Amino acid sequence: MTLNRICRIFAMPDYHLTDKQLAELRAAHRGTRDKREADRIKAVVLLATGWTAEQIAEVLQIDPN
Repeated sequence: MTLNRICRIFAMPDYHLTDKQLAELRAAHRGTRDKREADRIKAVVLLATGWTAEQIAEVLQIDPN
């Protein structure tokens, strides 16, 4: 799944994750050894905490497209 696809799914004005959901994602991130999976989890967490797709792409050093 591309970052833009993730953003289209999750970057809605009323999109949010509960504290429990964020904690579960962060635990999954700590538990994975797959870099791509870890980056996807980070992207979802960052989107849910107000980051833009462009900011996330820069931090993860990936093409936002």
